[in-house]
Formats: sequence, C-alpha cells, structure tokens
Amino acid sequence: MSLAIGNDTPWGLIEWVASGLSAAVLGSAAFAWRLAARLDRTAASLEWQKVELAAVKQTNEAAWLRLADRLAQLHDDQCRLREAAAALPTRADLRDMENRLGERIEMLAARIDGLMERGDG
Repeated sequence: MSLAIGNDTPWGLIEWVASGLSAAVLGSAAFAWRLAARLDRTAASLEWQKVELAAVKQTNEAAWLRLADRLAQLHDDQCRLREAAAALPTRADLRDMENRLGERIEMLAARIDGLMERGDG
C-alpha cells in the first residue's frame, strides 16, 4: 500500500480509508470477542460461586441443626441435674442425721457399757 498523494489514481486514498475502516471493524470485533470471553468467564465464575455458596449454606444449616440438638440435650441434662440436686440432702438434713446418728451411737455405747457391767458384776 502506498500513499498516493498527488498521484493521478484515486485508489491510494480509498485504500487508506478501506484499511482504516477494516482495522476499526476488526479492532471492534476483537474488542467484542475479548469482552464476550470475559463475560463468559465471569458467568462461569458466578455459577461456581453460586454452587459453592449453596454448599456452604447446606453445611451451615447442618451445623445449626447439630448445635440446636446439642443445646436441647444440654438443656435436658441441666433440668435432670437440677432435679438430682434437689433430691440431695441439705445441710440441715445432714446435721439432723448427724445428731440422730450421734444419739444412736451414745445409746449403743450405753447398752454395751450396761452389758459389760452386768457381765463383770
């Protein structure tokens, strides 16, 4: 291609215009192609992220269900523990039992002393 300014043939300018137009069209087509490829990669990435998000949501829901079950079990265990603790004797009960046991031991010791005195005498 030669630039023919001042030449008698008008094809030089037409060739320049045609090559400029074809370069612009091909550049636009290449830009559109790259843009379409980027959009395709972006769409594929978004689809993969949606799949990953759905998997994470399912995992989290399963974890929440396990946590809810464990909390319910802990609540039941706590209620049973409170019932068991309520059934245990209080300090006052233990003091009463200690006093009664002391009295019974004293009575038993007195009986043993009485039997030993009778056996000696």
